[in-house]
Amino acid sequence: MDNQYLKNIKKGMRVEILTKQNKIARGIVDDLATRDPFNLYGITVRLKTGEIGKVQKIILDDGEKNKKNIEAIENLIKNGENLHIEFKSSCLWSLNFSDQEIKQTKSYDLHTFKQKASKVIIARSIAAFLNSDGGNLIIGVKEKKGENDKMIHDFEIVGIQDEFKKLKDPNIDGYKRMIMDEILRSYFPSKIYNHLNDYISMDFVEFNSNGENKILCFLKIKKSDIKVFLDLTGRKIFMIRTDTESRILEGEELVDYCMKRFR
Repeated sequence: MDNQYLKNIKKGMRVEILTKQNKIARGIVDDLATRDPFNLYGITVRLKTGEIGKVQKIILDDGEKNKKNIEAIENLIKNGENLHIEFKSSCLWSLNFSDQEIKQTKSYDLHTFKQKASKVIIARSIAAFLNSDGGNLIIGVKEKKGENDKMIHDFEIVGIQDEFKKLKDPNIDGYKRMIMDEILRSYFPSKIYNHLNDYISMDFVEFNSNGENKILCFLKIKKSDIKVFLDLTGRKIFMIRTDTESRILEGEELVDYCMKRFR
């Protein structure tokens, strides 16, 4: 935690402290009241108001939050996909497919879910993290292709900003509402959607990549304490995360997993 390390606390920084009277106070750091490089309960400071206490939280402005999110996401992208990280380039790529184009494609998802295929894929990824150990889903990151269109397991930031034009409200708020209403509300059980803050947080990170402004959608998904079945075209499916992919569990394999995971 940032509040536990002396190197992270600076004069002039806005913080939240816990005083000796067990009172929470917020203010600007006037001075550091310790030389210890680490304290489990927070570094002790004196605020400009004169109050003294241990730092519980560093309060960042929107610019600082965005910078911190950018650094975190760049590190995630550098390390690639794994059990707890998944990247998707788009949430709306299937929206403008014509029925004729869908007939000609070999994609199972397009044949089954048609123009909603891309939203279903996002829903499956979220459900897989909920049913496993949680993780991060970042929308706006594309896997690069090498010769003969083979994936080379390297990633580039493409952003979601070009998808805004497909929305009724072409902005970040419209994108968030689309995920909330057309994915989370549509496919997830009410016991998840009605308690969404317990399981999922959604942030939008804006930054410059190769001279272009990019926007990423960053979903942080917690491990669920209940079984999460998606309702897809009248069929209930159960997803889990294994290594770098999400997959469906069925039959005896599903029963065995649920008995061990949801005791």
